[in-house]
Amino acid sequence: MTLPREPRNPLYFLLLVAGVVFVVTALAYAVVPVIEQKALEAGQPPPPSPLRDALRAHGGIWLLAETAVVAVLAVASMVWDRLRSLQKERAQAKIPPEKTGERGP
Repeated sequence: MTLPREPRNPLYFLLLVAGVVFVVTALAYAVVPVIEQKALEAGQPPPPSPLRDALRAHGGIWLLAETAVVAVLAVASMVWDRLRSLQKERAQAKIPPEKTGERGP
């Protein structure tokens, strides 16, 4: 007999997306300046880029905001799972109704 599957927590998908965005931003924040420096050392200045300028100006704030989003989604996922497990335990702990005409000893 197979047990029915529990529904997936929808916050897991959001947490996955936020985590991937965080990793991409963190890598860009760390790697882009190194690549720019190597290009300058090679004698070829990199072409102007609005993305690089925005990353240089606001990258730290983006990382802090993304960290906060990941933390909030992680805590919300844990709370959601805990509440669902408590509801499941409460439903299993209910005393089944007695059948009429049936008495105990």
